[in-house]
Amino acid sequence: MAKIGRNDPCPCGSGKKYKNCCLRRDGARRVRESAWRQGERATADKLLAFAQSSSFYRQLTVASDLFWNGHYGSEGPEALHREEAARFLDWFICDYRLERTRQRVIDLYLEESGTHLLPSEREQVSTWQDSYLSLYRILGPVQQGVLSVEDALQGGQEVVSDEGLGAQSQSDDLIVGRILCSSDPPHFSWGAILLPAEMGAGLVCFVQQAYGQYCEARARATWPTFLSNNGYIFNHYLLKSAASSGSARHASRGYYDASGTVERLREVEKQLRERAARQRAEQPVDEEARALLRQTRGGILLPRHAQYNDSGESRG
Repeated sequence: MAKIGRNDPCPCGSGKKYKNCCLRRDGARRVRESAWRQGERATADKLLAFAQSSSFYRQLTVASDLFWNGHYGSEGPEALHREEAARFLDWFICDYRLERTRQRVIDLYLEESGTHLLPSEREQVSTWQDSYLSLYRILGPVQQGVLSVEDALQGGQEVVSDEGLGAQSQSDDLIVGRILCSSDPPHFSWGAILLPAEMGAGLVCFVQQAYGQYCEARARATWPTFLSNNGYIFNHYLLKSAASSGSARHASRGYYDASGTVERLREVEKQLRERAARQRAEQPVDEEARALLRQTRGGILLPRHAQYNDSGESRG
């Protein structure tokens, strides 16, 4: 790929110059990638390859629709940029419960591949099993390469490795990510994102309301359990916020902005609607089907209509 100049049009399609759009975000990503420790990169690469194997193809599509809060089929993930795909896979591997077994990909990976891993790799993956997405407020640097953060939902402070996030942030800025305790100090996973401080109040309120509803149905609910099962809720808020704003925000900073993703997903929805309309137009309807349709409009259900069990599978 040719190198992008500072004054070139931004490849994201915003129409702005690269220096006024995604330059800082891309710089932050490169810093984080270079900082990611080599010892864990190999383990993460194996886990990512396992999660994207053909045995999980259908589950990837179902999980993607949940994470991106829509019905995009296989076209949704294909339309996303690399960073968005990484965020989704971070959640899919560590949090998403597979149909039927309710296991996570990371659990299956240890079961099926654990005997082939080095002891250090097994220890890393076992530690990652206990992680979950949360919202953290940056308090400031402790020393070179080390940050102090506060859990904005549960309270309590953590000291974490910078991983390039601190260089792009200000005090009170936010990080949505999972803390991995496989190093000393702990560090954020590859899917962590940086948000401006002003988004904190709305995001915290949104998640707290969802947690309240979760607790009403579960007597022994806890924040870790809720976040482990509903980590996609952060993404739903960011998509909703970007859709309501109608334009890119904080484009010149290293902050995450979902507006480009919203536009790409809208385009996917449009293409799917157009395809469905063409298929309906091309499909002949016989007189028996027309009669059934008239009956259905009158409130009579078609015989053997699809029903769904708890696992989401149809049983006609």
